[in-house]
Amino acid sequence: MAPVSLPWHQVPIHVVDFEGGPRTGVVEFGVATLLGGEVVSAATALHAPRAPIPALDTQCHGLAERDLTGAAPFEAEWERWVSLRRTGLLAAHNATVEHDLLRGTWARPSAVPAFVGEGGAVAEWGPWIDTCRLARAWAPSLGDFRLGQLVADLRLGPRLEVLAAQHCPPKRRRFHCALYDALAAALVLRALCALEGRSQATLAQLVRDSVSAPAANDLMQGELGL
Repeated sequence: MAPVSLPWHQVPIHVVDFEGGPRTGVVEFGVATLLGGEVVSAATALHAPRAPIPALDTQCHGLAERDLTGAAPFEAEWERWVSLRRTGLLAAHNATVEHDLLRGTWARPSAVPAFVGEGGAVAEWGPWIDTCRLARAWAPSLGDFRLGQLVADLRLGPRLEVLAAQHCPPKRRRFHCALYDALAAALVLRALCALEGRSQATLAQLVRDSVSAPAANDLMQGELGL
């Protein structure tokens, strides 16, 4: 079977950000879906922690246990996340973090389309698209690949603020808020794919350049784990 080579803009890419950690689990998610090169939908929610939230975590993401009173656990979101992965690929900035938090909740989804490699179905959350690794590979001269700095260097701030006003809760319109970060990463991905020679990049190219060399070789041979 010939490898699948779909253009990146023809399949939904669900750009994800989680706030939380291994002990607390996901306490906030944000997801911004790119299709046709545009953000076509966005969603976010708060979730009850599995364990007390450390003060250092609250300093980072701004969420304390009082903010999550009455929220459902992230485990209640199974159908949402399987549906997202069934319709497209997942992406994140430093995707290993989101991958580990998702797998820490559910080891794997039910059968979903591979979208890359040999096609067919897999029971994996991956392969992931990683905007940090893509920026390092495609725009190495930028030098600083932190999300906020990429937004500044690629002049994405004004568009990010417009999207944040449309989609983010009023008190969650800054970095280290899940949907704000997801929207920022989505704009970074869009900007990277607008670079000279990248507009017709395939999903397979995005995935290949999002993983280490050995993992990329495995991917092209049909091994679809992160």
